[in-house]
Amino acid sequence: MTDQQIRETIIANWFTKTHREIGLLVGLSVDAVRDRGRRMKLGSKGLDFSGKLRKYKQDQEPKDEPPVDPKELILGDLTKRKESAKVKELERKYNYLLQEYDQSEKRFDALLNIKEPISIGKIEQLASSSKHEAVPIIQLSDWHFEERVDAHTINGLNEYNLEIAAYRWNKCIQNSLKLVHKERNSSEIKQLCLWLGGDFITGYIHEELEESNYLSPTQATRFAKEKIIVAIKFYLEHGKFDKITIPCNFGNHGRTNQKPRVSTGYKNSYEWMMYQDVADYFQGNKKVEFIIPNGLFAYVDIMGHMNSFWHGDSIKYGGGIGGLTIPLIKAIQRYDQQCKADYNWMGHYHQLWQATKNCIVNGSGIGYGPYAQRIGAVPEEAMQGFSLMDNKYGLTIKTPIYCR
Repeated sequence: MTDQQIRETIIANWFTKTHREIGLLVGLSVDAVRDRGRRMKLGSKGLDFSGKLRKYKQDQEPKDEPPVDPKELILGDLTKRKESAKVKELERKYNYLLQEYDQSEKRFDALLNIKEPISIGKIEQLASSSKHEAVPIIQLSDWHFEERVDAHTINGLNEYNLEIAAYRWNKCIQNSLKLVHKERNSSEIKQLCLWLGGDFITGYIHEELEESNYLSPTQATRFAKEKIIVAIKFYLEHGKFDKITIPCNFGNHGRTNQKPRVSTGYKNSYEWMMYQDVADYFQGNKKVEFIIPNGLFAYVDIMGHMNSFWHGDSIKYGGGIGGLTIPLIKAIQRYDQQCKADYNWMGHYHQLWQATKNCIVNGSGIGYGPYAQRIGAVPEEAMQGFSLMDNKYGLTIKTPIYCR
């Protein structure tokens, strides 16, 4: 073994072996090993000259640690868990803020896009030659001309007598023609459909009406006949119509007997007779056409759309949640199986409204009364219906004709 190898072996084993053990490894005596250690200055750091490990080596040996209290371990674990929960909560909030920031960036970008310049076009004005042909439909029904409505019997909500009836009738006819002239600004109107929907008189269908009505049924019929003739002459003179089509329906009030009849209803109706007399009055006038059915419906083709006109007393309902709408829809479905109609027109219920997509219910000329108050009907002022049938779009305008 060379001197260099002896030196490296002594250094490598100085702190772990005794002088004797090192001497056996390198082939030297204990004194020779100790002498070599002095010269290499190893004695002061690890071994004394007796060949025993010094305190420095003892200090390097692991020492037994005191036992750990389990409570301290549990408290430590709890602390770590809390700290972990806090970290997760912070991460959640951080991710939420990142999402909010991303959304804010998107909204800001959208606002910037709105501010981007756009190309502004131009809408050309339609020429007058582009007007569509249309037919106005004026609904006249439920006037009950001779019936009395005393204001004190319905809390002052309405009053009706012969003078008020005549005034309302004249205003209704005048206002209806105003609406026609208004629609002529955008439509070509050459024809008029004037519906006479029944219940122009109240009659004696209830005993109390014999006491309260201003006129008897025959007198009331003559009163109504005069008003209708005057109205038709007004439209002919001032309406500038090439043709006036007048579908007629008799109501449930103007009957000669107490109980309504079905197959012979027209034979016992003052109004059916009145319509025939009015038609005779205008006989020979080619501009006027009357449609007076003996049954329930009057069908009229208007601008290519089939229209069904009927008084409305055939629809019955018991005041259910759906009101008139549900039984009306069912009835129209049944009626359409007989003759399909695109639109339906009815009265009887004294409320002007579009009950279904294809059915308009007319208001009344008499307005609110004791019977309406008794059944809990909503008060509605006297009004009739005005609609416009366009040859391209079908039924378009639907608006009230106020009788004042």
